[in-house]
Amino acid sequence: MLKISVGSTNPVKLEASAEAFGLAGKEVKIEEFDVRSGVSDQPTSDQEAIEGAIKRANKAKSMGGFDFGVGLEGSVSDTKYGMFLTGWAFLTDGIENYLGGGGRLQLPEHISKRIRDGEELGPVMDEVTGRSGVKEEEGAIGVFTNGIITRKEAYRNAVIFALAKYMHPELYGF
Repeated sequence: MLKISVGSTNPVKLEASAEAFGLAGKEVKIEEFDVRSGVSDQPTSDQEAIEGAIKRANKAKSMGGFDFGVGLEGSVSDTKYGMFLTGWAFLTDGIENYLGGGGRLQLPEHISKRIRDGEELGPVMDEVTGRSGVKEEEGAIGVFTNGIITRKEAYRNAVIFALAKYMHPELYGF
């Protein structure tokens, strides 16, 4: 059984990590740690989000006795085609590092404008939907896809993409 430390207390990120390792055929014991990403609350580039995921994973791994540290970080990225929501997963076993990204969903312009003006997506989604805690449930992704793909599934896929290198080291040259 692998011992996994996740640099978050968000239940969506914890469940996504457990599911991803399970789908990769690994039995795991997950522990959560409330660690800061060291980046802004609303990362606005892939680079910033990846750096946040790296910091979360390394801090979680350093808690001692774990096979993997996992860091997950959501972000938005502005393009000439609109603002897109995505997420990143960084895993480390202390020797090798594993990185995977999620899909990209275009945000409505009225929400994108608020993020450009400095707001964080989670509270904006709470206000827009009239609910509380959207990011701890289906997330913006789940809202916009009518639950077909939830935030948990998007993060799970990012972790699986990161695990590809772990599952096929011979193809990655180690």
